[in-house]
Amino acid sequence: MSDQQTAEQLRTRIAAEQVKLMSQFTTSPLFGSIIVGAMLAWLCMADHGALAAFGWYALLMLVTLIRWRVACAYLAQPHPGAFSVRRWRMTMLSLAAIAGAVWSISGTLLLPTDPQREVIVAVFFIGATASGMGSQAPVPYAYACLLIPFMLPFAINQILMGSERVVLGLALLLYIPIMLVIARRQTASFERQIRLAFENESLIEALRHERDRTSQVNEELQAQIEEQRTATRHIRALNRKLQSQTVELRAANKDLEGFSYSVSHDLRGPLRAIDGFSSLLQGRGQLQGDAEARHYLTRIRENIARMAALIDDLLAFARCGRETLRREDLNMEALAQEALQQVRATYPGAEFEVAIKPLPEARGDAALIRQVWLNFLDNAVKYTTRVAQPRVVISGREEQDKVVFEISDNGVGFDSRNGDALFLVFHRLHGTEYPGAGVGLAIVQRIVSRHGGDVWARSEPGQGSTFGFSLPLHELTASDAQINAATGDGVE
Repeated sequence: MSDQQTAEQLRTRIAAEQVKLMSQFTTSPLFGSIIVGAMLAWLCMADHGALAAFGWYALLMLVTLIRWRVACAYLAQPHPGAFSVRRWRMTMLSLAAIAGAVWSISGTLLLPTDPQREVIVAVFFIGATASGMGSQAPVPYAYACLLIPFMLPFAINQILMGSERVVLGLALLLYIPIMLVIARRQTASFERQIRLAFENESLIEALRHERDRTSQVNEELQAQIEEQRTATRHIRALNRKLQSQTVELRAANKDLEGFSYSVSHDLRGPLRAIDGFSSLLQGRGQLQGDAEARHYLTRIRENIARMAALIDDLLAFARCGRETLRREDLNMEALAQEALQQVRATYPGAEFEVAIKPLPEARGDAALIRQVWLNFLDNAVKYTTRVAQPRVVISGREEQDKVVFEISDNGVGFDSRNGDALFLVFHRLHGTEYPGAGVGLAIVQRIVSRHGGDVWARSEPGQGSTFGFSLPLHELTASDAQINAATGDGVE
């Protein structure tokens, strides 16, 4: 609603309240008119007869009854519309003018000739105007509609009668504007009181609305607090359950790693014994002429060596999960170069090209991250030995909150749909045609996971491979440390 509409609505409400007050104030003086009118009729009866006196009184009572009925009708039902209020106000003002004209008849046509009765009539006129001002004051111009028809004929009649009555007529003419000014001020005072009452009502309504809104907000806030308390209790219960599961998982992981380490370690003794006895049998002269027996012994010793390598890899896998992380700033180019030199020593006759692009620094355990580079480079060189011009490219970059490193080669490649299986223990995609036990990439995955990073692989058969890993730029958060603790990984 616009300000203009609000102001118009306020003016309509003020006008309606003024007419309502005028109607309320009018009902009481109307009954006084019955007594005062009867006295005036009796005073005029001696000079003008009973018919004229009671005829005037009957006309006065008729106007009085109409005004009373109109006032009661207005008070009986609300009239919110501006047009309705204006119509009722005009009706009340018209009736006030008619009532004033009827009253003036006694002061002009029916004026007593006896001086004493004439003084009494004048006193009644003054009293009637004073009482009428109170009943007409709420509505602007209402008192003028009553006073001018009421007093003006009487004042003019006094002037026309001459002699000393001229002074009385002039006094009455002066009395009219004085009373109008007083009535106007009284009307303005009524209007201010009504306006203040409505403004206070609006303020009270706004305060009540604000109180209701505040209560609603408080209820919503209480509901949110209760929901938060419920969520907090639920989170605490989940935390207790998670802590219990963490303890159980930590114990299970330690038991499993201990079991793996013990089994792998204990298998070394029987293998050494089998290898020793096989060597003794292979060196005996009785078997020199038995080619089949020597072949079987050679195969036995080859499988013993392979099993020993599997045990070593299994021990390395178990060890990388048991060791405590010692975090420090890492020069990744230096670690990659160290791992590359070790790989070249492993493949002394291999000819391959390696390009190392600038690598960003990272943070982690130097020994374990060196093992990551070693396993990735060994894997790249191993699967490029059968291509014409082997090439390995090492690159790195920063991405948001992590550093990413990738090792690309132009080797035999593999089907990317099986990429996730590469990081499982003892899982291989190329069988026994290439050396290895299938543990190296599993070790890489475990080391990188302990550092809070990820590993991945992309490739197509015959088009080379790209292996990558990422490390976080910042230290592990509290939740990461708890997860590492749950899996038995220490973080320094």
